[in-house]
Amino acid sequence: MPDSETDPLQQLPLGSEEVDETIDLHDLSPQEALSQVARLIANAPPGQRYLLKFSPARGDGCETLFQPLGRALLAERRNGHLSACLPTRDACGYLIVTGQR
Repeated sequence: MPDSETDPLQQLPLGSEEVDETIDLHDLSPQEALSQVARLIANAPPGQRYLLKFSPARGDGCETLFQPLGRALLAERRNGHLSACLPTRDACGYLIVTGQR
């Protein structure tokens, strides 16, 4: 596990104070959250910064949104719909920046 000096997530240039909007995905099913984020990305102007927040792992073995949302965001980035996609330090969210259409 990287320490705070070598962990790249500790040195992210985008902080939560630099986002245009925080999107609360707490208590949504994976399908609802993925659908909401897809609509957000499809309708957002280029260069918008969003903080997507979701519930942390509860220790019960159930999957959080971290992996399914991460896979979907990486696909959006590969398609050019996002110019940046980074997990938050607490692994309970993503910082995204919309790309050019």
